[in-house]
Amino acid sequence: MLLPATRSIALAILVLAGQPAWAGDDCDAPPETWQPRGAVRALAERKGWHIDKLKIDDGCYEIKGRDAEDRRFKAKLDPATLEVVRMKHEHRERERKHDRISTKPGEHE
Repeated sequence: MLLPATRSIALAILVLAGQPAWAGDDCDAPPETWQPRGAVRALAERKGWHIDKLKIDDGCYEIKGRDAEDRRFKAKLDPATLEVVRMKHEHRERERKHDRISTKPGEHE
């Protein structure tokens, strides 16, 4: 028979071990409600996005590409509604280019 403390620890391990399985899913739309990839491409075109890569990740459509201002981005879309669930822009590349252009050799900031 397990001691109460051992039971509590075992239960905690089971709960924590089960979390990653459902914690990473950003979208949970049933497959029969998903819009086709063509609809994702049409949405991207309306927004002025250029798609470099379109895939499915964590139950969402994931787009990697460039926005209308030519900034790199990664977006996750709900596959049923095509609503943007999460979006990140990459700023580092532009900042490095700006630093190289605006800083002359021998100058210090």
